[in-house]
Amino acid sequence: MRALDSQPTAVTHDDARDTAAGKPIDTSAAQRQRAYRLRRKRAAIDAIGEEASASRVTLLTMLGHDLAALEARSTPATMTPAIRNSAKRILNVIATRYDIEL
Repeated sequence: MRALDSQPTAVTHDDARDTAAGKPIDTSAAQRQRAYRLRRKRAAIDAIGEEASASRVTLLTMLGHDLAALEARSTPATMTPAIRNSAKRILNVIATRYDIEL
């Protein structure tokens, strides 16, 4: 009788939600840490150009990346002005948000 039902049976998003409701997802510490790092990377990427609305952690992550890039010898010289401008924008947002006089 399988020939009558030509549609493959698959779990849809709705079906998966119904069966998983109420059950906590078991994740290892490494998986949680990996997910946290991925969220931080995505937040930093999304905050480029939107520094004023970024979280403190995101601003510090972005500033750390910019400063590391400025110190790296492998950073192309053509990228240095853009990275400096990015670091200045981030520092301006931090100084304004926390009322720091530079």
